[in-house]
Amino acid sequence: MTRRAPAGAAAALLAATSLGAQPSVSAPAALGPPVRRIETAAAVSTEPLGAVTGVRVLGDGRVLVNDGARRRLLLLDTTLAVTAVVLDSLTEVENAYGTRNGTLLAYRGDSTLFVDPATYAMLVLDPTGRIARVRAVPRTQDVPWLTNANAFGVPGVDAAGRLVFRVPARAAPPAVPPPAGVPYIPSPPDSAFLVGIHLDTRKLDTLASVRIPKTSIFVRQTSEGFNFNSTTNPLPLVDDWAVLPDGMVAIVRGRDYRVEWLQPDGTHASSEKLPFPWVRLDQDAKEKFVDSLRTQQTRNAQNNYTTQTIVWSNLLNKPYPKGFTPAPNYTPPPGMPRDWILPDGVRFPANYQYGCPPGAPNGGTNTGATNTGGTPNAGCVPNPWTDNYTGGYTPPAPTYRPPMVVRADELPDYRPPFGPGAVRADADGNLWVRTLPMKPTPGGPVYDVVSRAGALVDRIQLPSGYTLVGFGAGKVVFLSMRDAKGLHLARVRLR
Repeated sequence: MTRRAPAGAAAALLAATSLGAQPSVSAPAALGPPVRRIETAAAVSTEPLGAVTGVRVLGDGRVLVNDGARRRLLLLDTTLAVTAVVLDSLTEVENAYGTRNGTLLAYRGDSTLFVDPATYAMLVLDPTGRIARVRAVPRTQDVPWLTNANAFGVPGVDAAGRLVFRVPARAAPPAVPPPAGVPYIPSPPDSAFLVGIHLDTRKLDTLASVRIPKTSIFVRQTSEGFNFNSTTNPLPLVDDWAVLPDGMVAIVRGRDYRVEWLQPDGTHASSEKLPFPWVRLDQDAKEKFVDSLRTQQTRNAQNNYTTQTIVWSNLLNKPYPKGFTPAPNYTPPPGMPRDWILPDGVRFPANYQYGCPPGAPNGGTNTGATNTGGTPNAGCVPNPWTDNYTGGYTPPAPTYRPPMVVRADELPDYRPPFGPGAVRADADGNLWVRTLPMKPTPGGPVYDVVSRAGALVDRIQLPSGYTLVGFGAGKVVFLSMRDAKGLHLARVRLR
């Protein structure tokens, strides 16, 4: 294979050494194969992207890229240069992307599905990336589970031709109804279901159940009404899943770190436990973890309360509440207009990115603004609070609510091997599991690569700041990375 060095600032880190993944000398020792680090790429895109939310490699080597942030579906050639805009962000065109971030899914053969959550439409793209057919989603209530892969997993088509995805379970009604006037908001179940739906008949089959993070909801009555709060276990023992290219459904169980396979005939088979350096949490370790978590969440809650109060005061032109004290060492998040009045003790940093003035394009250059040091501002960012308080209602000042933290006895006895949204299937029939480090590890995330036989065959570490976004046949991996010019797509071929 001819080695091709990436060009431009986008490939500064990837151009370090030879192509592919190399043995890591800094990764901690662990059971199984040694960790290999991805160092270089075969190609890097030059056109900046907003966000890569999906990648689909076509039969001729070209690549469909879902740029959800800019609402574009792009067709890239083998060098990752843009050759066509399959779906455009413009609205008055036949190939309009839609008003919301869509989802790109592998379909039968070399065809592809694009799910538009705004219109409940599924575009069927042929092997060349052209729109061949438009059909409705099987059930409109399933659109949220089909279009949020980071939270619910990447849907796929199984060997029976069913579209497989995850749906939440429903809480049972209370055994004793609450008193009149008291709302009943149950804590969601800690399990969900994998289902498969036939696109033609819309028949729904339940395939398996999976464990998800436990969330507890608390309702308290005060003199001002009811307060709602929730807490989520920060170290959940969860399951995750993926659909392999041949239609096999794989579930990775977090409690004992093994793979369960859903056969086309409906039977289940389980592989042996995968090697993993389990770390036990005794009571003292659990208490220390909860104390550290409480400190972090308290800091986050204080910063959020300070931000919301600044937004409330400036958007409604109201003085700061009496006795209001900003969070210690508070720094305003990017996007506040430079004419906003900050509370005593708070200043915009010298390199602060102010909110874009009216009429300025998002992320464009704010040529008319200067920072507090008197130098031109390098750029502006969209004001995330533009639509706050536009309904005519004047809300009271924000109220600080201390965070709720799980009890130490609710934590598991061993650190979980992976977290939610950790499992992906590559184009060669392997599972990639993004593991949780058992000790501080330099570099990016480490993936366990599990073969179709359920064996741990490789361990790959991404560079810092890179995100795994897709796969191609022949050990091809697609990563996204950001530099000063924007977000780029990189293609890596592993040895």
